[in-house]
Amino acid sequence: MYITETTDNVRKLMEKLEQKTDLEKLKFLIYTFGLLNNNQINDKNEANPDLMEDDELNIFTLESVGLSSSACDTFLHYFVLAYNISTKTKDAYIDNGDVFGITYNEEDSKINSQFEKLDFNEKLDIFSELIIRYDNETYFEETLNVLTFSSKLNGYDIAKLIQKQKI
Repeated sequence: MYITETTDNVRKLMEKLEQKTDLEKLKFLIYTFGLLNNNQINDKNEANPDLMEDDELNIFTLESVGLSSSACDTFLHYFVLAYNISTKTKDAYIDNGDVFGITYNEEDSKINSQFEKLDFNEKLDIFSELIIRYDNETYFEETLNVLTFSSKLNGYDIAKLIQKQKI
């Protein structure tokens, strides 16, 4: 793990992900970036934070770490395209920021549920770890042409900025 000062929950989840196939890892990226795209990574674990009137709500976005406002949507489209190519289907698609057409098996759902149960700081640790591994091309076993985050920032830089978002 690249993020060293974290909880056992984060380590265990990342260890489980390491044992998954590339397709399962891709589905996890789609799931987590889908949550991120819909502002669901927040300190209150609110599923619909846009409906809240809480000024104290901390929402994590890629824009909050210096990336463009469309970065998350761009990555989500890229991951869905990679999924469709990997499965040789056109089942997955994005509509109004939500991803449809991906089937999550029981084990996928367990990992997704584990992620949802993490607190805000732990979720930020997971995102930091995912971004470092993705950017360093160590997340997938097979070679995948990766979309870069920024011409100025690498995965480590972005992870440091994510870590500063912790509360």
